[in-house]
Amino acid sequence: MNGPLSGEQPWEGNDGRWPDGTEVLTPYPSPGMTADTPHDDWPWAPAVIEHQGGPDEWLLTIYAREVAQLEDGSPAPAGTPDDDLWWPQAFRDASEIRPAPPC
Repeated sequence: MNGPLSGEQPWEGNDGRWPDGTEVLTPYPSPGMTADTPHDDWPWAPAVIEHQGGPDEWLLTIYAREVAQLEDGSPAPAGTPDDDLWWPQAFRDASEIRPAPPC
């Protein structure tokens, strides 16, 4: 048995739909939203593809300042230098990823 449960090989590589390092948009809850906030109401936030984790799953880093935190987990005050921010990460499937608009 190769995988822990299914017998499948662990995922390796990227199929090229969303290459590592690609700037994208993905739904992410804004501050003040709760677990009861419908996912469809989450705003689309800027993110970067870190890597593909499965056949239809990617790890993204969310680069929206309003959700950035300090190392201790507290909200980052306005004006905090980028180097001092901790950016959240999330797994998303292809339906939750859009190309970022050109700069």
